[in-house]
Amino acid sequence: MRMRKWTTLQLVSELLLAVGSLSVGATGFAADIQDTTVGSAAVIIDTHAHIVRRRRGNPAANTSQALGVMNEFKVERTILLPPPFSPGNPGYGRQELESVVRDNPDRFAFVAGGESLNPMIHSVAPVNVTPKHVQRFQSEAALIVKSGAVGFGELAVEHFSSGRGGHPYESTRSDHPLLLTLADIAAQTGMPIDLHMEAVPRDMEMPDRLRKGANPERLKENISGFERLLEHNRKALIVWAHAGWDHTGERTVSLMRSLLGKHPNLYMSIKLDPRGPQRTSPFTPDGGLSPDWVALLRDFPDRFIIGSDQFFEEGNERLALARRLVDALPADIARFVASENAKRIYRLDAKSR
Repeated sequence: MRMRKWTTLQLVSELLLAVGSLSVGATGFAADIQDTTVGSAAVIIDTHAHIVRRRRGNPAANTSQALGVMNEFKVERTILLPPPFSPGNPGYGRQELESVVRDNPDRFAFVAGGESLNPMIHSVAPVNVTPKHVQRFQSEAALIVKSGAVGFGELAVEHFSSGRGGHPYESTRSDHPLLLTLADIAAQTGMPIDLHMEAVPRDMEMPDRLRKGANPERLKENISGFERLLEHNRKALIVWAHAGWDHTGERTVSLMRSLLGKHPNLYMSIKLDPRGPQRTSPFTPDGGLSPDWVALLRDFPDRFIIGSDQFFEEGNERLALARRLVDALPADIARFVASENAKRIYRLDAKSR
């Protein structure tokens, strides 16, 4: 069994030659944050968007629509990824997105694993993971690396159901053994992990408005396990998706500040949506920017990126709000949040060469 596992790891190591050896470290970052002009000139790199929602959608057919929306909101490039599909619900992913990117390499990149790695994680309880599970998981991750993807995702740790159309509830430990395995692969390849996780800092009741579908009545604390994942391999870059829009209301500026201060390999992508909870939004009820959010971005200017979570077949509201946020930020912060951090974290300049 060890020999078979080592063979898979060797395959990943060989793929590193194609991926390169650029480093994305939080140390050594320096940004002049004196300029207070707004960032309306900043182009956006959107690191988290979906070309379609379900497998029956046609990614290639939606490309022109996506490009039109991107042009409207000055989005230079979009990283496409599959949603975190649950076991028994086949989805689109690596093969379909690779085709879209091949036809538009200057406008799109892709992340994969939501269609393959995520079901593997949720198919086996953490205590039941065997060497065979690890080997299969490593083999699929190696295919993603070889395909030209720039990261792994979207992977779910705590994902609430909307209660509509079979939208799944997914939950597992933040330090699931297969996630720890992926952290090691991510560290070796320099490819970030895009993670969907509702913040549950303590055992708590499910919010009343979400007691529907397959959602449970109670939620288990997940921040301590998340910290163990971050600590497992400091060279693994973890992008915690959907900052600014969360269902529990617990992903506060205070929580994010604490985690960013302790974990240099933690990054966050910002999502805004006019519907749903607004308690942790960067915007105040009167439409201005939250001073606490601005202070957070000033203190960690290298750790935030745009991840609109826009489904291109369903409109443009989320991307419009991402544009509004970037335009409202001081220009020196805006350019890092809008695009510079994404280029560095996902090594997009290296991938385009």
